[in-house]
Formats: sequence, structure tokens, C-alpha cells
Amino acid sequence: MRKIVLLALLIPLQVWAGTLRGTITDSKTKEPLAGANILVEGTQRGAATNLRGRFTIPGLDDGSYRLNIRMLGYTEAARDVRISGADTTVLTIELEESAIEIGSVEIEAERQESFIDQISATRKEVISAPELQSKSKDGGLLSALQSKTGLRTKPCALCGSAGIGLQGLDPSYTEINVDGLPVLSGLGTLYGLDGLSVSDVKEVQVTKGSTSSLFGSGAIAGAVNLVSARPSLTPRVLTNLSIDNNGKNTVSASASGLTGRLPMRLSVMHGMEPNYVDENHDGLTDTPKYERLNLNYGVDPKLGKGALKVGGRYYTENRFAGETNWRRADRGSADVYGRDIHTDRKEVSGKYEVSLSGNFRGTVESAFVHHDQKSWYGTTNYDAAQELYLGKASVRGEWNKNHASVFELFFNHQNYTDNLVLPVETDLHYNTPGATVEHTIHLDDANRLTVQGGTKVEYWNDYGTQVIPRGSILYKPNISTGFRLSGGAGFRPVSIFSLEEAAHAGFENVIVPKTLAPERSTAGSFAVNRQWVTSSFAVNADVSTFYTHFDDKVVLRYGHHAGETVYANSPEAYSLGTEVQAGVSLTSGWTFDAGGRVSKVRYDDGTGAFRNAEFQSVYTGNAGLTKLIRHYNLTAELNAALYGPQYLPEGRAREKSPAFAIWNLGLSKAWQRVTLSGTVNNLLDWTQPDDPYLRDENGRLLLDSSLIYGPQLGRTFSLALTWRYGS
Repeated sequence: MRKIVLLALLIPLQVWAGTLRGTITDSKTKEPLAGANILVEGTQRGAATNLRGRFTIPGLDDGSYRLNIRMLGYTEAARDVRISGADTTVLTIELEESAIEIGSVEIEAERQESFIDQISATRKEVISAPELQSKSKDGGLLSALQSKTGLRTKPCALCGSAGIGLQGLDPSYTEINVDGLPVLSGLGTLYGLDGLSVSDVKEVQVTKGSTSSLFGSGAIAGAVNLVSARPSLTPRVLTNLSIDNNGKNTVSASASGLTGRLPMRLSVMHGMEPNYVDENHDGLTDTPKYERLNLNYGVDPKLGKGALKVGGRYYTENRFAGETNWRRADRGSADVYGRDIHTDRKEVSGKYEVSLSGNFRGTVESAFVHHDQKSWYGTTNYDAAQELYLGKASVRGEWNKNHASVFELFFNHQNYTDNLVLPVETDLHYNTPGATVEHTIHLDDANRLTVQGGTKVEYWNDYGTQVIPRGSILYKPNISTGFRLSGGAGFRPVSIFSLEEAAHAGFENVIVPKTLAPERSTAGSFAVNRQWVTSSFAVNADVSTFYTHFDDKVVLRYGHHAGETVYANSPEAYSLGTEVQAGVSLTSGWTFDAGGRVSKVRYDDGTGAFRNAEFQSVYTGNAGLTKLIRHYNLTAELNAALYGPQYLPEGRAREKSPAFAIWNLGLSKAWQRVTLSGTVNNLLDWTQPDDPYLRDENGRLLLDSSLIYGPQLGRTFSLALTWRYGS
């Protein structure tokens, strides 16, 4: 990698050639359009717009050219442009949405709402707000992500906590960022995602694997960045109400642009499952009973030279799972089993961005998080508190058309305490300063070959200085095809509270050695992406393979007896797999998406023999078919999620859990401002056959958390009503 970078620095730039830069926007909303294709007629030169709607076509000789601009759902456009010498020509092009006339009614054509960034050397999938809002029937973010390929959002059927897993690994290996800061780490990963509203998110950016130095050293499986909605770029009023046949209901509302020069937005989401749901009448809840409240506030003042963004969030929740005759007086009881979990979370963040000299911008951002957790897992009391102070100053920009850089200085403070009494120390006190340098080089003027490399340097008070190199190579033989080769390192100190299985097991009978060494990893991936885009259809296909090698990976070994959760460091482990993703979208109203992942996670059990890791699905798949019936403004959707078997520990009745599929059927009707939708969840009424609840000889309830792999709640019916006002 170093030789490639040094060689690229010696390549002389073609200063005699001109450069064409431009921005593509929507003619009505003026918002940038990402994924538009620009082709220079009569040549093989072209580009695709990035997330800001911008494109660059360097190395054009002096002369006149004609550009063809295409994007699904928009009318094709053509522009004539003159390139003079070595000058840079700048264009702003507006595209008009294509429409089909039916009498006097005009229906806009559908276009892809999610895409893979074709410009960045690092593979990044972007899921936009319109798709999130259409996929989420309860106003929550997690429900909107359930059908996306490679995103494991399977919740714990007992405690209800959920996370986002990537590349076959559990969610603790995924870094969750809000506007680039790891606000949702630690306890937030387990108990902070559920209350997020789709109205608070402009888009979700998913980067899989250890590929970018701009993410933390613990982003081993990848990172999910939630880009929060700006007051000036969101609908003025958005409300959502949903309810299902069990009484579960959610009410959410957001308002933005409340003042002129000081745009603000406020959102509130309240959700609850007020009843003990026990469809099989065994005296145990099939899904958690809960009540949660999420408040979010943001202000986006208009400044002369810079952009300031300040926000705050408050989240509180109570949830319960266990025996339906449980009452508050039964907390800690060995006779009546219950999981009673209380969460209280506060977040404050700020970001200031300003233009510097040339094409560089500077950013200063910070966040503070306080998270309280007070819970009872059967007879185990788990009280914990986490405080985060995060700060970052960065400079990023372009030196010239071939070189761009990012420089960051950061400081992360974490203070975590709990009341667990285990052989391993569970309290954490970290002050982690560090720096990041990342450089991107376009090795040819047509941007066909791009090399990106960087290093993150962190200092940990318990482990010393850690150097985390990462990099990617992007080769684009044409504007519609991309080949990416990526790799990098990872480093993660391990704590019990960050491990998903500990929460599932309820911190009961957790067995750990006196020390758990930090995990270190080296990963690589190769991905191929191909797009076919015209004014009438778009096809996207993406295939990736990945491999991650671990030293001292923390592995879970369930005991031979129910209720034991055993952790240990494995001297060597690996994860490998292949992921396929494809989508077809037609302006006629049909959309089809499908994808799947096959992976394997294995570890050395300490004897030199390798075992399959428990709690990891061997394969997963998803498919969705959507039809927009324009004449009636109806949308029908059928989707399915396939979950492959998980290896079970020794001593159970079976070696693997069964494979199963969950089908959902939805129908929605849209008017000018109102959308009414109905959904049948778990259409085939599938529930897992294995009962994780066991009884001892005295009739007291025991829990075998290794048998939590599928839903215990069957078919449900839900209705949702969404109302929008303003642009």
C-alpha cells in the first residue's frame, strides 16, 4: 500500500487538460440528487454524482462537448459545454421529475431511495429518509431496517433489545454513529436504538468491514452512521399513528422550520405494548410489555460564514418479559420469573463547520451522553451507568483534482460502572485521545482508479498506543461498474455489558476468567457493483466477499446446563462469507429487491480444534416485491426474511436451530397529505418450536438463553396513519 501511495505521488498531473465540475439538483426541491449519471457524448468519459449531488470529470481536452444526464424517475437532460484549456468549468443542472398523465392527475414516477455510493473508494450504502419512512409502519428506525440485506436486527424475544449486526457478526462489532460520533456505543448499542424515530434521520449510511480510518478501531464488522435531519431540510409537520391487534401502539410527531433565521425541529415518539401478550396461554409473555418515550430537539441557525447544528435527545423506557402473574413486588423473586428493565438516557451534541482556504473545510463537534440502566433479570439485579464525552476537530478537502485529505484530532472519555460481581473487572474508565489521517488519490484523470489509505492512532490508558491502518482501492472501468478491494485492522477492549449474549442471558450465571484480553483483528473484503440506469428502469447488483481474522476473540461457550453463559478468549478465530444484493426498479411501479448472506464464524476452543460459534446464523436472506398502482395511488408489498440455522451448544436436543422465514404483507393508500397502511406481520404464523423457559424440580422457572433464536409471537395485524404538512 505504501509503495502504491508513493508511486502515485510521483505521477505528474495533466495540467494541460480541463476539468468539468457540476451539481445535479431537483428542479422543485433544489435538493442534491445522488446517483445521477453524466456521460460525455461520443466518449467513454463520465461520472456519477456523490451524496451532495456533485460530480467531477477531469482530463477533458479543449473543445465543445454534449452531456447526457440520466436518473431514474427524472426526465433525461442534455447540456452543451465548452472546455477551455486547463480551466475548470462549473455547471449547475436541474432535473425535472418524470410523470405519467392520467386524465388531469399527475403521478410521480418511483425512483430508488437507497443506493451504493459510486464515488467513494470505501463501499457505502445509503438509505434515504423517504425509504425509511415508507418501510417503517410504527415510526421507528429499527423496523425500517429489518428488510435490508446484511443488516441483522433480530431482537431478543424476551428482553426486546435489538442491534444491527454486519457480515455475520453480532451487533457488538458494529459501531453506531450519529453524525459521525459514536454516541450509541456501550449501553446505547443494546438499549438506545429502539426509541429512534425515522423522522429524526435524514439518511442511514452503512459501511461494512474494517475499511475506513474515519470510524473507530472497534468498527470491526463495519459502521452505521445516522445522519440526523436538519430543520431546514425536513417536512414542516410529520405525524404517525400505529396500532396492532394486541394493543401495541406508537404515536410520533415532528415539526421543523419553526422560525425564520433560527430553524428548529422538535420530535416526540411514544410507544407502548400495554398488555401481557400470551397467545399460547402458557403463562409467559410472547413479546415484551413496554412503554417508551423519545424526545428530540435540534436547532440549525443560519450563520454568515459557518454552519452550526445543536441537538439534544431524551429517552426513557420500561420493559418487561416473563411470567404474566409477575408484579413489581416480585422483583428479584426466585418464585415468579421476570425481566424488568428501566432505561433513562440523555444526549447533547453540537457541530460547527466553516470554509477554510481553498477547497478545505474545518469542523468542530462534540457530544455528551448519560445513560442509566436499572434492571432485574430474574434474581439478578443489574444497575449500571455510562457517561460519554466525545470531541473531534477535523479538516478535510481537496489539494487538487487528484488528491484529497482528512485530518482529525479526537478525544473520547468513557466512564462505566455497574453492580455486577464477577471475576473480571466490569467498571470501565477510559480517556482515549487520538488522531486520524486519511488520503485519497485518483491515479488517473478519468477517476477510474482511486486509492484511499489512512491510519488511526489511539492511546488507551490500559493498553498503550494502538495503530489501526485501513485502506481501499476502487477501480471503475466505466461509470456503471465498480470493483473495490478493502482491508484494515481492528482493536476492541471487551466488557461484559457490550456483549449481546450477556443481555440475552440476563447476566445470570455469567462465567468469565479473571481477565479478558482485548480483541485484535485483520480484515479484507472484495466487492463488485454494477448498475444499469435509464429513464424507465434501474438495476443494481452487488456481490461482496469478506474475511476477518481474530486474535484473542471473546467467544461464548454455553455450559452443558441451562442458564450458564461462559466467556473466554479464543487464541484464534475467523469469520468469512459472501453477500449478494440486487434490486430492480421500474417507472411502471414495480420494485423487486433480493439478497442474502452465507457466512461462517469459527474459533479455536483452546485445544487447537475449531468449533462453530453459537448464536450466529449460517445464512440469511431477504426478498421484497412492491407494486405501485398509480390509478388508485395504492402500494402493495410482500417481503420475506430468511434466517438460517444457528449452532446450539452441547447438551441440547438438537445440534442446530431450524431455518425459518418470516413473511409480511402490506398495503397502503396515499392521498395528498395522508397515507393509510395496513400490515400483516408474520403472515404464516411461525413461532420457534423450542421453549427457552424451563422448570426445575421445584417448579421454578429457568431460562436457557441459547434457545432464543426466533419469534415467540405469531401473526399480528397493524394499521398506521401518516399525515404530512409542508414541503
